[in-house]
Order: sequence, then structure tokens, then C-alpha cells
Amino acid sequence: MLDSVHISDSTIFGSSWVDPELRPLFAEQNRVLGWLEIMAVLADVQAEFALIPEQAAIEIKAAYQGIVIDEAFLKEVSEGFILTNHSLMGLINAVKKHCGAIGGEWLCYGATVQDITDTHTVRTLLKVHQHFLEQLTAIQKILIDLARQHRHTVMCGRTHAQPGLPITFGFKAATWLDELDRHRQRLVELKPRLSMGQLSGGVGSLSSFGPQALALQKAFMQYLGLEVPAISWTSSRDRYAEWLNVLAMMTSTGDRIGQEIVNLQRPEIGELSEGKVNGTVGSITMPQKRNPEISEHLGTLSRVVRHHAAHMAENLVHSHERDGRSWKGEWAIIPDATLATGKSLALLSDLLKGLQVNKERMLANIRATNGLIHAEAVMLTLAKTLGKQSAHQLIYELSLLTQTEGRDFKQAVLDHPKISAILTRKEIDSLFDLEQSTGMCANMVDQVIGRCQPL
Repeated sequence: MLDSVHISDSTIFGSSWVDPELRPLFAEQNRVLGWLEIMAVLADVQAEFALIPEQAAIEIKAAYQGIVIDEAFLKEVSEGFILTNHSLMGLINAVKKHCGAIGGEWLCYGATVQDITDTHTVRTLLKVHQHFLEQLTAIQKILIDLARQHRHTVMCGRTHAQPGLPITFGFKAATWLDELDRHRQRLVELKPRLSMGQLSGGVGSLSSFGPQALALQKAFMQYLGLEVPAISWTSSRDRYAEWLNVLAMMTSTGDRIGQEIVNLQRPEIGELSEGKVNGTVGSITMPQKRNPEISEHLGTLSRVVRHHAAHMAENLVHSHERDGRSWKGEWAIIPDATLATGKSLALLSDLLKGLQVNKERMLANIRATNGLIHAEAVMLTLAKTLGKQSAHQLIYELSLLTQTEGRDFKQAVLDHPKISAILTRKEIDSLFDLEQSTGMCANMVDQVIGRCQPL
């Protein structure tokens, strides 16, 4: 067997790139076994429709059941591929040797490579689809608990990386939850489009399957548990493009969450951090370091998937009824992106389970703004008397002054004659009350949880 080249196959590093539950689905032995099963089912159906001899179907099925897909068999198929430079001919010739006198002559009768490979890919992705739904549901349940637990945990809401207004951490977690729920819905919605098998022959016309071709095609799909396409999709690759784009969005949400934790774990902020695992090392030169490794790797995996989604968009452009430049690339990018997504979801689950929330630091960072985080509330209240633009100018100038002089913003508001002539001390105190400063955060947390609760 060839030595590992791709990072996901690395004995040392592969565990950080691939979900071990999904890896077997894309292993070469399983892929070849899946192709053989499809070829055997095709022969059975064709025999039922008297398109090939019944004995041929019996022999092909026996070969499928008897072949051991070991290193020697794969080597034989590989040599056949090198000799013929055809994607399936090496396998057909190898299988033919395991058939009787009749069966080998009728292998893949009327079918083309994409009939076999697309059908297998769809069957594989449907298994992954269910796995992803289960992973997303588990992550959403973790986020429901986080959002509920921290619906009143006040922290800085930041825009352009600067403190803006108070929010709650539950609100932030609920935005993650809501986004992931949309991805779950997208997965559910794409399943009917993804579930289409492929059996259309050389150019998609079904001309090789005789007058009962449509009925034969339907029977073939029913045997395999797939839906029947209205027309060939050998040159229409939007189904796979949709799959990869949904994966890109899913992993990008994981990247967004991870990036937020990377930023908020910085010691100068210190509001969130990954759970510490004994034995993990941040640096071989700086032993004190505790790096957000999981959060960072979510970004790495997401970039891989986004790149493959862009590649798949290129594959949407086909010449005529088949274009090898486009569809052969799918053999590399679909497994890679799918496996990376599975690992991303597994890591995201681990990250959120162990997430450490520092409420005290969140409160301290709000206090570190010297009250400036309440500037909008003061401005909008003054706007009722002064008008919004005039109130904005007043608070803008006062904010700059307090920052320059290092003064407390609330005290500056209390001392300002123009403001004190409009607002009472009690009104000003209420504007700086954190419990009243988070708007509808708690209500929106409840709304999101309510929509996701049936999970």
C-alpha cells in the first residue's frame, strides 16, 4: 500500500482532520465495495427487465459477494486503470475474472462511470447527512443550556473590536444557536435534492436501456433506496455544490464561534476560555502559554471547506453532456470537505461543552470603560429634548473629554450643567444601571430557545 501523503491520512496528525466515525465511509475498500454493490443491483434489475441474461446477474451478484477487497485486488484494479486510463475499466476487468462465462460479458451493461460513482456518492452522503444532523442537534442542546444559563450575564457588546453597548453572554450564545439551527434546516431541506441516484447511460438519454428504460431506472433506484431524477444530472452538478456550500456555512459558523473565543480568551480580555485539558502544551519554548487550539483549528478546517465549496462552484460549468475536468475533481473535494466538516462539528461540540465563562471579568471589562458604554443611553434620552444630532454632538464631545482626562463618564454627565438641567439624578442613575441596559437580550434568548426547544 502507498504511504500516507494527505494530512487526513497521517498516523500522527490525522485525528485532528477527520471524524473517525466518518472515515470508513470514504475509505477505498468501502468505495470499491459500494461500486460493486451498485453494479450487482444494476445487473439484477436489468435481468428482471430481460435486458441481460438472468444467469449473468446471478454470476455478477456472486462475484460481488465473493470478492475480497484486499491489497492484491486493489493492486490489480490499479494496474488496470494505469493500462486503460479509464476510471472503471480496471475494476470491470478485475471483477470479470470472478464471474462465470456469462456474467463478465454483461457488467455495467449500458451504464457509464457516473452512473456508478454518482450513485455511490449520494448513498454515502446520505449516511453522512444523518450523522451531521445528529451532531448539530447535540451542539444546539449545549448552546440552549449556555444561552439559558447566561441570559442575564452582562458583558461588553463590541463593534469594530471596541466596546459598544452592554449585552448578555446568553444573547451571544443564542446568536450562535440560531445560526446553527438555520444550517440544520438547510440540511433537512436539501435532502430531497441530494437523494437522487444516477442511471442515464452514455449521454443521459437512457437509450441503452431499451423501451422500458424509465421503469428500469425507477426499479434500480428503489432497490438502492434513492429517489428517481426527472432527467440526467451528469452535467448538472448543483446538488453537490449545494451540499458543499451548506458545509461551508456550517464550518464557518464554527469558525466564527472559535474566532470569538480566540479573541475573548486573550489575557487582556479574559472573558471566555477553552476548557483546560491536563497534558496539553501551548508552546515548546514558552511553557506558560495556554493556546486556544480547538478554536484556531475550527478556522483551519473551515478554510479547507470554503475552498472546496469554491472549487465545486467551478465544477458547475460543464461542457456538453460530460466534462471530466469538472466531475473528476469531485472525487477529491467532496470527501475532503465532508470529513473536515465532521471533524469541525466534533471539535465545536467539545469546545462548547468545556467552555469557561468568566462573569467577573466580563463585569470588570464593562467597568473599565469608565461608564462610556452607557453613552448611547444618555444620548438617546437627551435627544428627546435636544434632538438626536445635537445630543450626539454633546455626548461625543463629553466622551472625548473624559477619555482625554481619564475621568468617569457618569460623573462628567452629572457635572455637566446642560445635561443636569434636563435630567434628574435619578434619571441619570437609571441610565447607568446595567440591569436595565441590555435591551431585549433576555427576551430574544427566550425566543431562540423556544424555536429550538423541540430538538
